[in-house]
Amino acid sequence: MMNKSLSQSPLFDSHLTGFALYDPSDSTFLYTWNEDKYFTPASNTKLLTFYAGLTLMRDSVPGLQYVIRGDSLFFTGTGDPTFLHPDFEEQPIFEMLKDTSYSLHYVKPKFKDEPFAPGWSWEDYEYYFQPERTAFPIYGNTIRYVYDSAQNGFSVQPSFFADFADIREIDSEKLSPYRLINTNIFSFAPDTARSAYKNSVPFKTSDELTVTLLEDTLKRKVHWVESFDFESSKLAYSRSSMELFAFMLKRSDNLVAEQILYLCATEMRMPLSADPIRSFTQEENLKIYPKPPIWKDGSGLSRYNLVTPKSMVAVMNYIYTKMSLDQMKQVLSIGGVDGTLKNWYKPRAGEPPYVFAKTGTLSNNHNLTGIIHTRSGKDLFFSFMNNNYASSSRPVKLEMEKVMQLIYEKY
Repeated sequence: MMNKSLSQSPLFDSHLTGFALYDPSDSTFLYTWNEDKYFTPASNTKLLTFYAGLTLMRDSVPGLQYVIRGDSLFFTGTGDPTFLHPDFEEQPIFEMLKDTSYSLHYVKPKFKDEPFAPGWSWEDYEYYFQPERTAFPIYGNTIRYVYDSAQNGFSVQPSFFADFADIREIDSEKLSPYRLINTNIFSFAPDTARSAYKNSVPFKTSDELTVTLLEDTLKRKVHWVESFDFESSKLAYSRSSMELFAFMLKRSDNLVAEQILYLCATEMRMPLSADPIRSFTQEENLKIYPKPPIWKDGSGLSRYNLVTPKSMVAVMNYIYTKMSLDQMKQVLSIGGVDGTLKNWYKPRAGEPPYVFAKTGTLSNNHNLTGIIHTRSGKDLFFSFMNNNYASSSRPVKLEMEKVMQLIYEKY
């Protein structure tokens, strides 16, 4: 049944396809195909990042590292990507800084990484999906073009950038970049047909800009301190870690994925660098042999990442040691319901959702790893990987959907 659907499919035969189907109830693989070959995982990488967060973070997100000395509050970044992020309404760290009677002193973070990770495309710097990595993200490190239906037009948020952001009327041809590469000068044509968060452009980050934006939004003076001893510091927490994990997995948010590795470093009182967190996770908490994931970033934007379908099932098993199947289903995208699977794997009328998974898409690559709940009531782990096809992803997704429906009905 499965062999005919995969190995004899002309579409799957035209590119590299791998598959692994696993029953966690008795620890057996029900079907495998190219399960030990390496694939570019794209955003399936976020499942590794999720597991790192599960094992190294507490149940709340560290939002600020601070020390009070006399009448001054010295603070620095933890990597929390939700500070003034427009998709996170509650802002306890902002309220803390706004309401405190202490004078504010921003301390330059000990950030060890470059804004972009190895293997990222340099020319994608201007697209919403590739904001810069920083120790103190603010506004998601992007500007947004927000539609006002009453005015029938767009405005720029944060308003600080309004004088530097030109709103184009049409973008049928991309005649110029959305942002000049080394400056914060923008020219963009927003469109109501896009998801709201896609009407955004990353800005060029710097400590100077962070302090300026803080002063602009807090409406008070923020002093800049080059260095400070945080040995006796405290951490202020911003929100539930699981809320952050679900946001990352359902939307496939790249900035949040990258920043989770820095949040792990903060909790471990380590310098803000992603490499040691990935290495520690693989050496201590995510031991997969004989073909371990080759893991180069948090989000999956890097084409240096490599995994096998079998290793991704192993990641699912590791996650399963930390949470129940029902909890896993809630943080993953649900087919036909939400996230990146809202328009795919829709259940038939009268039937419940059956696919709960993380997508992973780069040009010419599309993957899916997660849980399939079969009609007979079984919960199976799977990883379905497709690399190096020459078409768009749509024909591949349609063929994958047929296979997943078959598994749902027959197992």
